[in-house]
Amino acid sequence: MSNQRIDGWLAAARAAWPDVAVAEPVFRAAIEARLALGVDASELAGADVYLAVACAAGDPAAVAHFEREHVARVAAWLGSHERDQLVIDEVRQRVRARALAARDGAPPRIADFSGRGPLGAWVRVIAVREHASLCRAAVDASDDELADLARTGELTPELASLRARYLPTVTAAFRAAIAALPARTRTIMRLCYVDGTSLDAIGRLYGVNKSTVSRWLATARADLLADARARVRAALALPSADVDSLLGAMPRDLELSLHGLL
Repeated sequence: MSNQRIDGWLAAARAAWPDVAVAEPVFRAAIEARLALGVDASELAGADVYLAVACAAGDPAAVAHFEREHVARVAAWLGSHERDQLVIDEVRQRVRARALAARDGAPPRIADFSGRGPLGAWVRVIAVREHASLCRAAVDASDDELADLARTGELTPELASLRARYLPTVTAAFRAAIAALPARTRTIMRLCYVDGTSLDAIGRLYGVNKSTVSRWLATARADLLADARARVRAALALPSADVDSLLGAMPRDLELSLHGLL
């Protein structure tokens, strides 16, 4: 690979993103690594590799450019068929998480960007796949774990009968409460409870420490349960004490069931 071509990519990247810092040897090593994997130099989006390397390293300016130049385009990529802003926001959060969050000591997925074609095309694939996954989940989600959530705890026969009778209402209440959570909150909960992402890794993604993430999760769980309780109370003409008995075991078991809920 000629130094002249690499120099050209480096100059283009620094002109496009002057506030993003990637050392020249690091950039050259990233280019050489991609060529060694079989990426043709004629297909290589060298300047985009520069931005990807910076994002993988957690450079704040690079992440901000990634947000403005790529994440901001998610609505356009999903097309006119997707008009639900909550869905668009959720897909954006998933794109951020998929591309930028490190997991289990491994670097973020953006570190694997091959450079074969523009970074925008790579991000668009993630967005479209996440949107499809979100739509499938909405259609195909099983009630099994929601049912488990509603049945947990040491139940008297009377409570067991009460929960069985009102299970559809409880299920609907939790689904609605989850949908009402902010998109970022749902993403953080999914990262933790579904993907198994560590609090440290989530904190790096959002620029906070793990104690802050822990507080976010505790607040999210409390808000989720409080909202679900309120929805059940509104839907059922039952005294508050009966509703609390109906849902009484849930705080203890909520984390165990979040995989199915989210």
